[in-house]
Amino acid sequence: MAESIIIKGAFGINNKIDPMRHQYNPETGIGFLAEAIDCDIDDSGMISRRNGFAEVSANYSHSVFCDRGDCFVAQDRVSDTAIYKIGTDFSLVGVRSGLTKSNKISYCQVGQKTYYSNGVQNGVIIEGISTSWPLGVYKGPDTLKEYSQAPVGSHIAYHLGRMWIAVDSDIFVSEPFKPGLFRLAGRFFSFGTVVRMIRPVKNGVWVSDSETTGFISISETWDKQEYERKASIPAHEWSDNHKLVDLKNTQMQIPGLSAVWSSDDGLCIGTEDGQLINVTENKLIYPKGSSGATIINDHVAINTIY
Repeated sequence: MAESIIIKGAFGINNKIDPMRHQYNPETGIGFLAEAIDCDIDDSGMISRRNGFAEVSANYSHSVFCDRGDCFVAQDRVSDTAIYKIGTDFSLVGVRSGLTKSNKISYCQVGQKTYYSNGVQNGVIIEGISTSWPLGVYKGPDTLKEYSQAPVGSHIAYHLGRMWIAVDSDIFVSEPFKPGLFRLAGRFFSFGTVVRMIRPVKNGVWVSDSETTGFISISETWDKQEYERKASIPAHEWSDNHKLVDLKNTQMQIPGLSAVWSSDDGLCIGTEDGQLINVTENKLIYPKGSSGATIINDHVAINTIY
């Protein structure tokens, strides 16, 4: 078999080859490689694979979510943001387009349904198909109370059969088991600044606005809701890990399932009974920031802060 030359030389990533040497012969189809991803190029023009992972997509990806159901990711495109379902082979299947570009998306899983909201648009994904957020209908005795559809918020969560939606500095809570039915004037929590985090645990909900972090303890019958400030510093927005963590077999021996997030004070653990533990206090100096992300791999926590 005759030898086939695919690449004769390369330049562009490390710029070690003088651009004047970049040539292409249209008759033979032989030329220098002008563009590549995840490659190193030495002084002779030899290309080699750079250590690390290959870039799956050139589009900016964010807002990844998976909680006992399908996995989703958002990608910013030329003029909008789209939600994609991630396949088991890491292929991407379109779910919804036309979302406001660059807005982070908050999700929550309710049974087989994945609810989402980005502060401008919302919806629910069922079996990989996005539909409108369902409208709730009040059924009961005659009442003068006013009920509304779900507001569009920047952070959402589901706890004890109720949907929680943060709109600016307020958190509105739905009627029981009706994520599309809200009494906006009667069931809400107000904070001094914009809400950054809503993270439910067994006995309540961890909440952070832009100045403080606290815990709302809630009884199952909803006859008592009490808020207690736990820290005079906020969580890094988006740094809370949506999957609660079992830490009973660690050195800390914390019972139940705990929430994990980061703040300027360090890595925080919020227990299911409302205790706030800073596990890096006096050990690490955390960088300052307003946003972040957290990955829990077994008992290893990885934070990014920006």
